[in-house]
Amino acid sequence: MLRRSRPDAVTADTALRDRLRHAVTQHAPVRPQAPPLPREAPPIADILRGDWHQTAHGPVFVRDQWHAVDHAHGAVPLGDALDISEGELARLLGAPAAPHASRLAFFDIETTGLSGGTGTYVVLAGLGSFEPDGFRMRQYFLADVAQERAMLAMLAEDLTRFDGIVTYNGRAFDVPCVEARLTLARLPSPYPGMAHFDLLQPVRRLYRHRINGCRLAEVERRLLRLERADDVPGWLIPQLYFDYLRAGRASPLRGVMRHNAEDVLSLVGVLASLTRLLSRDDLDPDDAAAVARWHEYAGEPQRAMPLYRAALPWLAGGDDWVWAAPRHAALCKRAGERDEAVALWHQLWAQGDREAGIELAKHFEHHARDLPAAEKVTSALLVRAEGAERIALDHRAARLRRKLALASPR
Repeated sequence: MLRRSRPDAVTADTALRDRLRHAVTQHAPVRPQAPPLPREAPPIADILRGDWHQTAHGPVFVRDQWHAVDHAHGAVPLGDALDISEGELARLLGAPAAPHASRLAFFDIETTGLSGGTGTYVVLAGLGSFEPDGFRMRQYFLADVAQERAMLAMLAEDLTRFDGIVTYNGRAFDVPCVEARLTLARLPSPYPGMAHFDLLQPVRRLYRHRINGCRLAEVERRLLRLERADDVPGWLIPQLYFDYLRAGRASPLRGVMRHNAEDVLSLVGVLASLTRLLSRDDLDPDDAAAVARWHEYAGEPQRAMPLYRAALPWLAGGDDWVWAAPRHAALCKRAGERDEAVALWHQLWAQGDREAGIELAKHFEHHARDLPAAEKVTSALLVRAEGAERIALDHRAARLRRKLALASPR
């Protein structure tokens, strides 16, 4: 049998619960409420001299600058790139085919870090292109990380206008970084259908012996005769950007945008300079040696040898001679011009070049039939020989001793 609670007991319980609730409410700590974040766009249009573009994904801050095609970046007018034929461009970049320069996007980015990875934001992307009205420098700035998807979408859409992209070390950094951010933003990449020409590769082939690291700033000095003034170093850009996000200081970003624009303009100048270098006959000796090596790698020894031959007398005593002379000697050997090769081997061996010494020993034994000379060079090589080289030289020395014994009168 169920027992009903007495009305006076229910009233007492309810009153007790109300008093407890009132006490808890009165004494509970009140959590402070954070002020709402401002959602309006930062007032950077006048400071950075750009414009806000409203897109389907949100606002994007873009800065457009225009240059006449005869504008000189350093010693090279931008329009020189337009004089490059598709065949010359393909030859320079080692591609089976290449679009005309008017169909190329010259591209460079600035990021929150130099190591790349999914945690690295693209804070500024520079895209240079030849348009009917001149050369346009368009820069996409990440004014707020919340606007990243909008910025990336606009950048990707603009890139689809072109047949190819030109970068400097872009295969290792710029393109993978942008593609990682596009993937995280669930946006399609424009790169798979585009030819990618990374100028670092031909620069290294031509200048790695003369430009340490082949940094773009050093290449500018060499090819464009350009010395930047008051340039913002790349390592400082993340700090300036984070300072802008925290404190709203946008003025220092002018230098960042100038740095990025200079990088893009340099891509145009370097492309024009390298192409002109490969097509000229009146080259400085060091350039002639570099272009000779280019033709050598391209499987064109008949073009490389005259350049090496003309350059080597002027390079004697310098660092370029040390690497160019053995290469020319090897080409002469393969072409059957042994006398020229032997003369170079003698000079190299006098400077301690062991490969040249081995070639001389082979020449004396098998071609000049000068066994004492071959034995003398081999003995000198054995003094510091190690490993597989020593084993081969020991065999050569033993063979020479046998030949000398047979040749000596009894």
